[in-house]
Amino acid sequence: MNKESIRSVIVQGYVGMLFLLIMMTLSDLTVAGLSKNFDILQNDPGVAGLWMTAALLCINVLIQIAIRTFDGKKFRQGIYVASIIYMLLFVAHQIFHFVAGEGVTIDLMYDITHHIIGVWVIIYARKWAKLEE
Repeated sequence: MNKESIRSVIVQGYVGMLFLLIMMTLSDLTVAGLSKNFDILQNDPGVAGLWMTAALLCINVLIQIAIRTFDGKKFRQGIYVASIIYMLLFVAHQIFHFVAGEGVTIDLMYDITHHIIGVWVIIYARKWAKLEE
């Protein structure tokens, strides 16, 4: 697989993760609206969670643009590390939900898909990082 194809897979993965993050947020709002209980949003996502979501949305979009713009070895290695951290944040969030006793929810489906794409991105980001200049 050539360098451009690897970059495309990474960017497509970030696009997919962005879509899922938006869907998670919309699902939380939809569930709160359907249950006529917006108080559930006080806990998850809460104000801090909304700030975190906003930051992750911005980081995700900037990473997509940066991957298409820059190509230095150190940059590629940085994307590899950033991809690991990005995915681990979502895994930690999912663990928090399980510890809190939450069972199967709509968000679980989005989260698992996000984790699968995250692993995929990490695999290809590693391939990209290992390419010679």
